[in-house]
Amino acid sequence: MTDQRILDAVAELVVERGYARVTVDDVVERAGTNKPAFYRRFRNLADVVPRLLASRHGTDEDIDTGTIVDDLIEVQHRQRRLFTDPVFARGFIGWLADVAADPARGAPFLSGYLGPRRAYTQVILDRAVRRGEIAPDADPGWIADLLTGPLLMRVTLPGLPPLDDGLAARTVHAALDALGYTGDRSTIPKLAGP
Repeated sequence: MTDQRILDAVAELVVERGYARVTVDDVVERAGTNKPAFYRRFRNLADVVPRLLASRHGTDEDIDTGTIVDDLIEVQHRQRRLFTDPVFARGFIGWLADVAADPARGAPFLSGYLGPRRAYTQVILDRAVRRGEIAPDADPGWIADLLTGPLLMRVTLPGLPPLDDGLAARTVHAALDALGYTGDRSTIPKLAGP
């Protein structure tokens, strides 16, 4: 219960103020707890981020639609929800600055959130190889970057157009092209919608 109250407090405060303006004091006050309770669970505010994102968006380890095309569509549905989440939008740049100041603070994010999501790309690709949809030896890191990079740029760099269905669809096509996929892509337009 305390864990969830802390996660909820961080989410609310980040949306209200932005990550850079949130302190542990603010979090424990909003969560109705105290610093010792916070520090039993987290080393610092940056430690909360992977748990918060996983609680709101999962780690993609349940994606299995039966086709490489639909798996990648689902990945992009989820990434779009992540990148348009107000907690992400108001918190990501501040969190990056925090991690840049102390790179060790990024380790829990890599191990607890980003790592599992990226590792699951290999699972998706392995299944596609077994189904005969793609050739073996694809680089899962490159595919994950190809799917994520353009979306991340759109939500973090000022002046770029907003993240939209067309961009998400193009990233799926680009990933399939990189994988040498020559099968049916007719379900890609279903990226439209929530």
